[in-house]
Parts: sequence; structure tokens; C-alpha cells
Amino acid sequence: MDEYLPMFLAEGREHLQELNLAVVRIEETPDDPETVDEIFRIAHSMKGMSATMGFSGMAALTHEMEDVFELLRQRKGGLERAAIDVLFDSLDALSAAVEAIDETGQEAIQPQALIERLQSLVRERTPVQEAQRAGAAPIPDDLAERADGRRVVQVTALLDENVSMPAVRAYMVLAAIAELGETLACNPSPTEVDTFDGRQVDAWVVSEHTDAELGEAAAGIPEVVEAMAFEAISDAALDEGEPDELPVAAAPDVADVAVAAPEAAPEAAVPTAANGAAPAAPTAGKNHAKGGGSSTVRVDAERLDQLMHFMGELVLHRTQVEALAASADVPGLSQAMQNLTRSSHALQSMVMQVRMIPVEAVFLRFPRLVRDLSTKLGKQVELDLVGKDTELDRTVVDALGDPLVHLVRNSLDHGLEGPEERVAAGKSATGTLTISAEHAGGNVVITVADNGRGVDPAHVARKAAERGLIAPEAVDSIDSQRAIELLFSAGFSTSDVTSDISGRGVGMDAVRAAIRGLGGEVIMTSELGQGTSAQIRLPLTLAIMAALIVEADGRPFAVPLDRIERTVRMSDQAVRSVTGRRMLVLSDGVLPIVDASERYGGFTNPDAEFAVVVRGGSDRFALTVSRLVGQHELVTRPLPPEVGDGSALSGAAVLSDGQIALIIDCDAVVDVPVSA
Repeated sequence: MDEYLPMFLAEGREHLQELNLAVVRIEETPDDPETVDEIFRIAHSMKGMSATMGFSGMAALTHEMEDVFELLRQRKGGLERAAIDVLFDSLDALSAAVEAIDETGQEAIQPQALIERLQSLVRERTPVQEAQRAGAAPIPDDLAERADGRRVVQVTALLDENVSMPAVRAYMVLAAIAELGETLACNPSPTEVDTFDGRQVDAWVVSEHTDAELGEAAAGIPEVVEAMAFEAISDAALDEGEPDELPVAAAPDVADVAVAAPEAAPEAAVPTAANGAAPAAPTAGKNHAKGGGSSTVRVDAERLDQLMHFMGELVLHRTQVEALAASADVPGLSQAMQNLTRSSHALQSMVMQVRMIPVEAVFLRFPRLVRDLSTKLGKQVELDLVGKDTELDRTVVDALGDPLVHLVRNSLDHGLEGPEERVAAGKSATGTLTISAEHAGGNVVITVADNGRGVDPAHVARKAAERGLIAPEAVDSIDSQRAIELLFSAGFSTSDVTSDISGRGVGMDAVRAAIRGLGGEVIMTSELGQGTSAQIRLPLTLAIMAALIVEADGRPFAVPLDRIERTVRMSDQAVRSVTGRRMLVLSDGVLPIVDASERYGGFTNPDAEFAVVVRGGSDRFALTVSRLVGQHELVTRPLPPEVGDGSALSGAAVLSDGQIALIIDCDAVVDVPVSA
């Protein structure tokens, strides 16, 4: 099974995330049948996967969870909060088991306590519910009308997973059942039996024969591995309404309702239609289940990285061939090069699209997080997710989760008020937290906004003075923007009490560091009494970037284009010395000069011809260079740790002439020692 373990882990995490989201959704809208069906489908898949892989603890826990999920079909109004809490605890235990399997290969789960809590929520099942739980199809909606007060038996047959002719076997099962009574409905239906390719065959029949006889008739068909028969509708009038919980009934004797197929059933003659296809079953019915194939393929992320690497190599080689073709006088070569260029551009675009995934992969964790934290804090919060289909490079999405979690936790703890405080302020008792994503040119903008109390500059200033971040006499001069900058200081917190949610001074500084590490920036705005908004601006992809190629000491460097404000010629500008440091005087300010030759080569170049005005973090500086080469799209590569750490370089790229251009880290360049 080791071969399938990576697939199990990936699908297990997806199923658990979907279950968390579905349970949150069903708590809000308990009578949503589509969500109920989705929960059953996911839980059943999770149970089957766990059992197949031999993780019995996970399979047992998921099996018991299905009983609680079954309550959703048995009554309106959904589940009580206690039941929802037990389900979430079970999902947390399953998540921990998946992570333990990933780390050690063992599930490390003790499910008995949770199983007992789940069992306390349900009562024993009726025979019908027991059979449905075992895999039988749900009763058709119009079956009671067809039954007209008569007793109806449901017969379910399971075909061998390697069945060679499922359509023929399905016909034989339905025909055998039809000989013993009147079939009111069947799955597959008569019009679909000739194209049937599933494993489960269901029929609802009015018959004088016993359940065991009907089950034996289905089990006697070759390649039927199991069959069961049970009373679907009694001859009494149907109960009206839906019970509040599962009715008490003795569990059925499985031997009375399920019949195992014989190990070697004799092959029976199969009647065929004139065209050679299996004839339709002689009964009417309605098909209630249709299978569907998957339109996606799971690909290891490392393969995508390799694909991007070779795509970059192809672009480089194409550029080299273009240069050679321009000087060669070969008939037809120019047209061939145009075709090659067009195809390679299309391929490059497709490879980039393959790497893009919806930001929904990150957003899906927040409904559960908001639900749990708002309950813990005693707050009423409505979560609004906007732009979940916005796509980002997978490397950006992978690194985006933790910073967003910090922002959401801060909004819930510090931003949004409790119900009483909101009502007193003239607001609705329920606060709103909005997480949105949208494209903006070559970037994506993700915003976390709340309609809470906002940032109080006076309160922030007092806390900053207590922690020695500002002088006490500076408290009164702190405005809103300066207060927001203080929130990003390392170790700063406005909480008076440290809790497991906040108050340790770890959060906003980590958010800014993480986002800048992705080549982005965090911008926070706030209005006292109205709310706070934190906006994250990120590049769509980290694999390909637009950059300005410059030269310093004859070596090429790349400056990210989105960090450049403008370029100027040094001879047209005034240069002054301030406290021993060279400064460039511009119409909109005086900027410190960073000599690229000195910073990266150790040699001062006083005759640098150009300056690139760059934004680095919250500062601006002028990077002086010898030459401006031009703008290029670069396929980026990471630097080895021994070269990249502490060097104010974020990566490298191969240029069309084979040279390697080092990519300047604009946020770190002013803080790194010379000749790092």
C-alpha cells in the first residue's frame, strides 16, 4: 500500500477540508439536501479509503460519524450544537491521524471515546435504515404512490468489482426478481440497463414471496457477490411527518435480509435481443443514480516545478536559435522560426495556467476557523468569501495560508466587537468579516476587512510607550497611519491579557515578513468605529517575473518591475552628502543612494550613469547602475542557501545570451552589509 499512500494523504486532506466546510454550511442551512448528500458522499469515500489502506481507527470513527450524518435525513431543523461539536472534534482527530500517517506511517488515533460520544447521539436503526446504511439505494420519491398501500420489498444486489458484463448481469438480476412479483421501480431503469456499467442493482417489488426468497433469487445470478432484501414500505399507511430522531427498533438479523452469493454459480443462458444487446427488463422504473467520470488528474507538485524548469530552458534555447536564424540565409528558416516561436509561446502560457490554482484552496479553511473562534470569543460573526475562483501560482497559495490566518484571528479578536458593544454603538449585533480576492494587472489583491471598532491611535500609542517602542512624550502625536505601522512592530500587541488567540506580540510582523518574502506587500487602513481593512498585494506567479535588466561592473542584475518607480540619469540630478552618506535630490524627496557595484561587488562606482528609484519595504532608495539593458520576462530560479542567505538577492535567471542575472531583493538591500 505504500505506493498509494501519497494519494491517500492528498485525498484525505481534501475530504476532511470539504467535510469541515460542509458541516459549517449545514449548521447554517440545515435543510439543504445538496449539502446533506455531499456529506454522505465524502464520509463514505473517507471510510472506504481508510479501510482499504488498513487504517482501522479512522475507518471505525468515520463509520460512526455516518450514523450522525444519517440524522440529517431523518429530521428537519438540522443537528443540535452538541452533535455538531462532536463531529468537529472527530474531524480534528481524523486530521491529526492523517498528519501522523504522513510523518510516521501510523495513524496514532484512539477513536473509542469519540465513538462513544457519537453513539450517544443516535438510537438503533430500523431494518430499512440498516440496509440503507449498508449501501442500499434510497427509496424513490414516488414509490409510495405506486405501491397504493401494498407491501414493497427492496432488493439490492452487488456485482463483482471485476464483472465482465455489468449490463447483462443487471438485466439477469432484474429479470429474476420480476419472476417473483411486480416490479414498481428499478435502478438501472429499463431504458438504461443496456448501457449500465456500475456495480449496484436495486429493485422495488410487490411480491408474495419472502424477503429471503427474493434475496436468494438475486444472489443466484453469476457474478453477484452479495444481495439483500428488506421491507421498504409496509402494507400499512405511511407515517406522515419526520421524526425528531431515529426511532427505536431492534437491529435486524443480517442473515434474514442478506444472502451471500454462491462461490461458483452455474452460468445461465442469457437471452439477447436481435441486435445482440441485453434486452430491457420487463418492468418500469426510474433511475436514481448515475455515475460520472473525473475530469481532473492529480499531478505531483514537483513535476510541475520540473515542467516549469524545462519550459524556461526551452525559452532560452528558442531565443538563442532566433539570434542564429537572424544571421543565416536559409530559405524557409524565417517562417519556421515564426511557427516555433508561436508554438512555444502558447506552450509557455499553458504551463503557467497548469500551475495556477484557485485561492479557494486557502479560503476553505476559514468558515470552520471563524465558527470556532467566534464561539470561543462570544461574538456573532458573518463570514463573506468573495472571489474564491481567483487563481494564483500554487507556490504563492501554499505560502499564503498562515499570513491570512493571522489576519483573520486579529480581526475576530481585536477588530470585531461583542454583540452588546456593537448594539451600544448603533450597529447590528452580528459583525461582518469579508475575505476577498481579485486580479489587478499582474498582481492579485487579497483583502481581509471587518466592520468592527477600528484602530484607536491613542490606545496603540499608550501600549507602544509602555513597551518602549516610542517615547512617552510622543504619544499625543501618533496618528492613525503611524499607529498602524506600530502594529507591525515585532513583539507588539494591544492585548492586556495573553491567550491562545492573541496577546503574545507575534502576528502582524510575521505577516509582513511572509508577504514580503513572496514579493508582495501588506497595506492596512482603518477608520475608528467603522472597521479595519488589510490588503495583501502579491504577484500572480513567482516562477516568471517582469524585471528591468541593469548592469553594474559589467554584470547583469534584475530589478522586479513592480518595485520600480522610475529611472533617472545621474548627470541630470543633484547629489548631496548628508551625515557622510550620498543622497539623490529629486523633486519629490531626497533618497539615499545605494551603489549596486559597491553593494554586490565591493567596488565603488562614482561614475554610475543611471539611478533606478526603487521601493523597498516602506522606504525608497536610488540604486545606481552603469547601464539600463531593458525590460524582460524572466523564468526565476532559487539560489543555493550558501549563496542566497543574507545576500539581498532573491534568486537568479538565465538571460538569452546565456548570462545569469541575479535578482535584487528590494526589501533587504538597504539592510544588508556592503559586499554581502
